[in-house]
Amino acid sequence: MKKIKYILVILFALNGIMCLAQETINAFDPNTFLFGGGQGSNFAVLDLQPISIIDAEPDPSNSLSFGISTSSLEAGLPVTGAGGSSINEDTWLNFTYRALNYANARVFVYTNQAVPVDITIKIQIIATANVGGVYNPNPNTNPITLSNFEQVLVYDFASGYTGDGLGTGYQIRCTIENPNGISLPPGFEIIYEIK
Repeated sequence: MKKIKYILVILFALNGIMCLAQETINAFDPNTFLFGGGQGSNFAVLDLQPISIIDAEPDPSNSLSFGISTSSLEAGLPVTGAGGSSINEDTWLNFTYRALNYANARVFVYTNQAVPVDITIKIQIIATANVGGVYNPNPNTNPITLSNFEQVLVYDFASGYTGDGLGTGYQIRCTIENPNGISLPPGFEIIYEIK
């Protein structure tokens, strides 16, 4: 009988210990789960990938159209106009840039092929507009004579974005001087790149 009493006392003691260890949470009383019980913390690391996107607007063709001035078009003159040069100011550069470790970037411009000897193509930023975007414009406003070597069009800038579409970002003036009226090679492209 003594053994049974000891076993019962041990069972009641263990049962009491188990009952005391269990915590009841009342979902209607936020204090019981906000301020009570064990609390801990974990450190989180969030890695954001760098992004560099640049777009020449208007879409979808992104081609420059210079048209022909019919008032000065005469037989014997180059098709680019009476003076052999044409200007287009309809292109806008938009970009989105998120740096790795706060590194600044630049926008470079170059061609995918050598420009023919008798043609001169100049690119120049003539306006900046911050409509719907956040960025620190740092343009090179000097005319750049294009070649297949990279040249800086926009100097060091931090992470940001220009907004999308015409009237946002950088307005580009493209001037073609073509006194002999020759054609550009097939597949000729002007390339804008963020680095």
